Amino acid sequence: MRYWYTLILGCAMALFVLPSSAHDARPVVVDITEQFSGVFQFAIRAPETVEPGNLPGVAWPQQCEVQGMERGPGSTTGTAVCGTSLFGESLTLAWPYFNPSLATFYRYTTLDGDTLTAMLTPTSDVWEIPLEPTAGGVAREYLWLGVEHIIGGLDHLLFVLGLLVIARTFRRVLWTITGFTLAHSITLSLSALGLVAIPILPVEAVIALSIVFLAHEISRDHTNSLTYRFPMGVSFGFGLLHGLGFASALGEIGLVPGEIAVSLLFFNLGVELGQVGFILAVVLAIWCVRQLARHTPALAEAVSVRSVDLAAAYLIGIPASYWLIDRVAGVLL
Repeated sequence: MRYWYTLILGCAMALFVLPSSAHDARPVVVDITEQFSGVFQFAIRAPETVEPGNLPGVAWPQQCEVQGMERGPGSTTGTAVCGTSLFGESLTLAWPYFNPSLATFYRYTTLDGDTLTAMLTPTSDVWEIPLEPTAGGVAREYLWLGVEHIIGGLDHLLFVLGLLVIARTFRRVLWTITGFTLAHSITLSLSALGLVAIPILPVEAVIALSIVFLAHEISRDHTNSLTYRFPMGVSFGFGLLHGLGFASALGEIGLVPGEIAVSLLFFNLGVELGQVGFILAVVLAIWCVRQLARHTPALAEAVSVRSVDLAAAYLIGIPASYWLIDRVAGVLL
């Protein structure tokens, strides 16, 4: 009977996860490039999750006149004639109906080639353009972008959860997560710098497959398998693929010219910060359940190691199977 409760719990949690996209944290990207003095070419790119009729636009300062605006699938382009630079001005992202909880990334390239960037949270819609770009501002924005991507990337988090279940002990968890971190840092850097180029759709399909693989290994309970004996090897191998997934999100933003090292470093640090936060949350949840189980015999029986393992297998396996089918279909079609 205990396994039926485990199955029901896993299915219920998976149904909560399924409606969410694995990359809903991708922001709206607003690229503004000064072509001539006071004349700006702009492009607004929205994630696929945004409905075609709800594509956002930019509310320009009063002195600006928008010309030649064109709308395409998920994007809007055009030219704004302002007569002066945008330093000290305010830009507002305007949604026809509502903001579906998406952040906004602004990149403003001046006539001299200088770049100013800003990452706005979903609750912020106005960018007060500063007078000049700073490395500190770029670092802060890319750090937040990295945190946002890993926290919103359910596929990556479920993979990390599977690694935690398989690793079990503190020492093995430390080595396993280190392997995952090293691997995705390598491919993230290589891909972001243009040294490695692999189509993202097959990569995301294999990322989903990696989660299904972990769920299968956990459900088998064969602790003498290679996966259980060498979890760092598994985390490193699949971590190379997850790094390409991170690079895809970073590729939609781009690296700030003149601040490439800062952009890449702090995006990666943001990913690690979000990952560590997730691990700490899982560890805290396990500790709380164990403390309750010490004083509740019925709960102690229900949360045996095997039942918890099965719950984790269903939790990560069901949505990952859905993602795998959906992404393979996307590659084939």
